[in-house]
Amino acid sequence: MGLAYGRSNLDKASGEANTALVDSNERKTVGLYHPLTKHLNLVAEWNQIESRAHDGKRGENTTGSLGAILFF
Repeated sequence: MGLAYGRSNLDKASGEANTALVDSNERKTVGLYHPLTKHLNLVAEWNQIESRAHDGKRGENTTGSLGAILFF
């Protein structure tokens, strides 16, 4: 099992008037990883992403993914 969290911030420059610019992005990830063989892992991940602008508007996205990792 794996957990990840990340956040980035963008401050406005002094005198900047555009308030629609991104203020922050934040991501949370939960992953499950199961080895089937020495060279093949199954993967399931869930991500939640949130973006905020300097004017207070927000955008959210939630995704899930399934897959495999092949090591060689």
